[in-house]
Order: sequence, then C-alpha cells, then structure tokens
Amino acid sequence: MAEISPRLFRSRLALRLANQFKDLASRESRSDSVARSLVTLQLDFGKVAVESPYYWAVYYHDGRGAIRARPGHKLVYFRSPDLDPRIPNRRYPVRATDIRRLTKQQFYRFLRNPASGMIVRDSVGPAEGDPFFTRAGRKFRRVAARTGSEQFSAYVRECMGDLMDAQVTVRVRV
Repeated sequence: MAEISPRLFRSRLALRLANQFKDLASRESRSDSVARSLVTLQLDFGKVAVESPYYWAVYYHDGRGAIRARPGHKLVYFRSPDLDPRIPNRRYPVRATDIRRLTKQQFYRFLRNPASGMIVRDSVGPAEGDPFFTRAGRKFRRVAARTGSEQFSAYVRECMGDLMDAQVTVRVRV
C-alpha cells in the first residue's frame, strides 16, 4: 500500500467523519425530506461540511418565532404536504425564490372546499425546532473517537511498514 501524506490522511479522515455525522444526523431527523437532503461538502483541502440545501432547514432545526402576514395578505398552509398544490411531487422549495404562490382562482376554489385541507390565518405562533444536528453531535463524539483511533492506528502502521512488528493502537480524545 502506498504511503499517503499527513495532509491527505487528514482530508480523508475529515471526509469519512463528515459522512458518518451525516448518517447520524439523517437518522436523528424526524423529517424524511431533511434527512434525505443532507449532503457532505468538501469545502477546502481537509475541511468539510454537512448541510441541507433547503433554505428552511435551519428553521426546522432551530424553530422559529411567530409569523404575521403582511397587510392585505394571509398565511396559507395545508394540513398535509400531499394536499398542497404548491409542492408538486413532494419537491420542497430549495431557495426562498422557489416558493410558488396559489393563484387567486386556486385560493378561492380551495377556500370554498372544506375538504381541501387549506388553512388560512393572519398569524401563527412560534414553532419548536427539531435539533437533530445537536442530538447527532452528542452521539458523534463516540463514533469520531473510535474512527479516529482506528484510522490513525492504521496510518501509523502503514507509515512504519516493516519497521514495526507489534500492533500500534492510539487513543484519540474528541
């Protein structure tokens, strides 16, 4: 096996750890959409990030305060995303500019039909978040320590090659 540089080792380890964190966060999220949307990004050599492309994922994680409709407008939402015509094929908007509005005709048609599932409000109260990243972070410490120890031990054994007869173990504290 070819020897790798410490810098390349660090980069590969960071990517492996980020992918493990992404898997943990996906399991901790109560939203299937957010869980499936998580991606690992390699920002710079040795730097990685785990994020969701949805602009609203931060509100889902952290919660939000009360929302009031602008004067002359209403807040419109549906009991189920399956009933919302603004979310075709369950493809949630990624950027705030992707948000679709109901046409006037759609609004009044849904308003006349009580079975449409449309809810109209002037304001809504705050919503609690689902801090799945926080929960995943608590579990990740053990995973990172174990993975870091295993990978570093393997790296040292690889670098030492034939000079070592004994097995090397390293403890990593996170």
